[in-house]
Amino acid sequence: MQMRRAPSDITELYAPQFEQFGIELKDRGTVITGEVASDQAHGRAWVVPLSPTCLVMEHFITPARDMRLLERTPEPYACVSEVSVPTLTCMPDAGITPTNLMPLRGSWPSNAVCSFIQDNCGEELSPLFAGQLYHSRSVLFLPGFFEELEGRYPTEFTGLFEAFAEPWCDEAVSAIYHALRRVSEERARSAGGHVFMRGVVDTMVAELACSHAACGRALRAAGTRASAGLAGEAAAAVERALDAGQRVGIDELAASLYTSRSRLCAVFKAETGESLGAYMRRRRMERAQDLLADSSLSIAQIAELLGFSQQAAFAQAFKAANGCSATVWRGRHR
Repeated sequence: MQMRRAPSDITELYAPQFEQFGIELKDRGTVITGEVASDQAHGRAWVVPLSPTCLVMEHFITPARDMRLLERTPEPYACVSEVSVPTLTCMPDAGITPTNLMPLRGSWPSNAVCSFIQDNCGEELSPLFAGQLYHSRSVLFLPGFFEELEGRYPTEFTGLFEAFAEPWCDEAVSAIYHALRRVSEERARSAGGHVFMRGVVDTMVAELACSHAACGRALRAAGTRASAGLAGEAAAAVERALDAGQRVGIDELAASLYTSRSRLCAVFKAETGESLGAYMRRRRMERAQDLLADSSLSIAQIAELLGFSQQAAFAQAFKAANGCSATVWRGRHR
């Protein structure tokens, strides 16, 4: 077990990098903030240290000229992060391999959520380019965060630090997404901000631990009659819902099969190699393809039959999955 690090050491994960942009961080109660507007860069950053081994951080930085950022990593850390495309692009140069990439929609349409472990300790140079927005909203964990949890709750958090570099199940990715979307500088500055931020992070970690444990149990049980049977029943239920023109959710599906969401997702992935969410999305789009090619139903009717509340939502999902509109696809396959 590694030695517990001093509280000030966690600043080494961000302060040296921000200093290179000319950002001077100042303690303003719960939140540490800094801004820059110079011939080198424009932007701002905020940080909330939640403990000696965990922090929440966000930055919006646009270099005014091409530069090479010196990345210093004093010890390994795990991270979940919402990042812009330029930030994602420069990660390999910093020795980071992101996993569980999930594109986002909303105010930052080019962002994605990911997780990773930075264990390439030392110094790396990352090229940054003028005029590009390097945005990241992240939760960072030193190994000691999970060592403390494991000491208090033996076996419940075993291997969780290492799991940040591995594929998560759908519900774990969802927990990461919702946690990152709930933390904000405005909320951190409000009454109870530190307690709120810690609660969001603790809830996410608990969900990740639950998902990780369920995946471990599912892998150990893979190939058994009960495990294969549950995966088969889930797939059959999805097909029945498609036949009936219903859109079934994972929670509803788990309840109908008298099991938990985490167990169902873990078992399905262990048995099929595909996440349950991905299977449901794929079969829905395959059914849409069949209807477009072999029926006279309008696109609006197909969208309704497949449980889409609006034709626009169906159009967006179909194009994302197939690379072309439903109209174009129908023209090519009829």
